Amino acid sequence: MCSSDLILEYMKKISSLLIVATSLFINTFGQESSVYFISEPTLSPDSSVVVFSYENDLWKVPSTGGTAYRLTAMDGMETLPRFSPDGQWIAFTSGQNGTQNIYLMPNNGGEITQLTFHEANDHVYSWSWDSKWIYFSSDRYNLYSTYRVAVTGGTPQQLFEHY
Repeated sequence: MCSSDLILEYMKKISSLLIVATSLFINTFGQESSVYFISEPTLSPDSSVVVFSYENDLWKVPSTGGTAYRLTAMDGMETLPRFSPDGQWIAFTSGQNGTQNIYLMPNNGGEITQLTFHEANDHVYSWSWDSKWIYFSSDRYNLYSTYRVAVTGGTPQQLFEHY
């Protein structure tokens, strides 16, 4: 398969996830007319749960249908949820303090930990295969580049010096 075919297949999967999350959310609340702007769905590694952004918070619903539960209720906008490969964590971006930073929470909800503290905007991108690092993009130092931060916190590391 060429790269354009892979990209097209990936886009189809993302579109399907968005449709599933929307229909599950509508079925949960039974009010199609009041549900708008469900976005950024992500599927758990075992495909049992969909987490998505709705009304500036993160929500969780079984992929087979059922009740959607709010995972976050922070002041800022929570977006870009990403499950860790081991399924234990959800990393996400939040504009809690005016700029967007990286946050981490257990997959079933619970205590939320802020991992980055910078005046630039940080956006979650992905995880390392061993679930120890969160990769993110940021416009720090007037350049847009990729960084990683450990799930235990610490100073983020820039991955590409001159990108």
